[in-house]
Amino acid sequence: MKLFRKIFLQAILGFLLISQLTMVYFLYESQKQTLMDQRKSQEIIFTDKIHEFTRKLEESLKLLKNNDADGRKLAAVQSFRDVFGNYGAFYQQGEWFYNATPYEFDYMGISEANGENNGEVPIQTIDGRKLMITFTQISDNSIQAGILYYQDVTEIYQRTERLFLKGFLITVFLLVAGGFIIWKSLFATMRPLMELKKAAAAISEGNYQIRVSEGRKDELGELAGSFNHMAATIEESIQKLTEINRRQQQMLGSFAHELKTPMTAIIGYSDTLLTVRLSDKRREQALQYIQKECSRLSRLSVKILELTGLYEEAKSGLNLQSFQVEKFLNNIKDLTGFILKQKNIQLEVLCSPYDLQKTADVDLLTSFVLNLVDNAGKASEEGGKIRITAEDKALTVEDYGCGIAPEDLKRVTEAFYMVDKSRSRKEGGAGLGLALCKEIADLHHWKMSVESEPEKGTRVILSWLQCGYKMEDIRPKDSDILEAERTDDPV
Repeated sequence: MKLFRKIFLQAILGFLLISQLTMVYFLYESQKQTLMDQRKSQEIIFTDKIHEFTRKLEESLKLLKNNDADGRKLAAVQSFRDVFGNYGAFYQQGEWFYNATPYEFDYMGISEANGENNGEVPIQTIDGRKLMITFTQISDNSIQAGILYYQDVTEIYQRTERLFLKGFLITVFLLVAGGFIIWKSLFATMRPLMELKKAAAAISEGNYQIRVSEGRKDELGELAGSFNHMAATIEESIQKLTEINRRQQQMLGSFAHELKTPMTAIIGYSDTLLTVRLSDKRREQALQYIQKECSRLSRLSVKILELTGLYEEAKSGLNLQSFQVEKFLNNIKDLTGFILKQKNIQLEVLCSPYDLQKTADVDLLTSFVLNLVDNAGKASEEGGKIRITAEDKALTVEDYGCGIAPEDLKRVTEAFYMVDKSRSRKEGGAGLGLALCKEIADLHHWKMSVESEPEKGTRVILSWLQCGYKMEDIRPKDSDILEAERTDDPV
């Protein structure tokens, strides 16, 4: 905008200077031509007056009785007055002999200037008036004198000055009016460009939502449309990159989080094999657990990539298969036994009916339940209890530990959100357990809800139902018995 103003002002000043110089030149030439025309007219009149003056003087001298010097002078004055009136004067014998004009002329200066005149119009300024002077010398038998005739041309100069002033004012007015129109036109043209400049600066600072107006129907409107399309593309790309970065962080955190439980089981069984003399059957069982968990880790790495949307080997990230729920829960109990034993926490598994069958991605569901058991173990005191209840409508994992405050309950499924950061870090948590569980439930189109009261415990309910469920429908049928057992087991 500063450059635009500078160029605009320079253009205005240049136009004003050129227009004034042009006007001055033409006014000067017009004035010069008027003076030259006036001069020619004056010379013709002066020549006629000289002839008439000579004739009158000769006639007057013929009528003189006394043809002496005084008589000739009187005759000359009378004849000059009759012919030239108050617009002439003549010089004789070194002085102005007769001057009826209101001005005092420099005879010597006029005589010298007349001799040196190179075609220029003789103008003298006397008493603030511009006088065009015609001068000649007469020398004959009747009289010898220098005769001056003038014409006041002040009006010509004043008229030129008035024309210049009028022209200047008209030029200024037209310049201001035209400049205003040009300014408005240029401003209307430059405004979209300034908006584009501001929008580009905003985008460079990270504001990718900004857009410019596309109201114009000309090339600038097309440019604005292209800019908005570019800004939308940039915003979409940034959002994709941000989402990819978030998913990468979540994937790394989730993977590290998921490695902990199976690795702990593998290390525990490995230590047992190294330090304890086992029977062949028990050693084979330990090795089978190790082999099973290693296989699950391999599959789990792929599942996490699929879960975060960064690995698209197949159209669906789920490997759905039918399984027996009771057997599945007993497997969970075996996998978590070593970890829970460290805090002497009892894991109780209930399945009703005992032959309950469900369909799910078993690896992801295993990760889901292990995360919940791991969280419940962290929240429980030493010697506590964790209960997993499976029914036709829901799977419930509950503990009787420290519980979750109401203000934290709404955010527990956010990635990396930790209710008690100091305790979570001490326990090796990363705030990804419930976030991963939530995504696993969403992938299966299940409903996961969390209920908790501080100092009373937490209940996580996974509804198998697709839709139309109610919370009261997914509570255990024998809730009274479970509630009674809860009161018998102090936290």
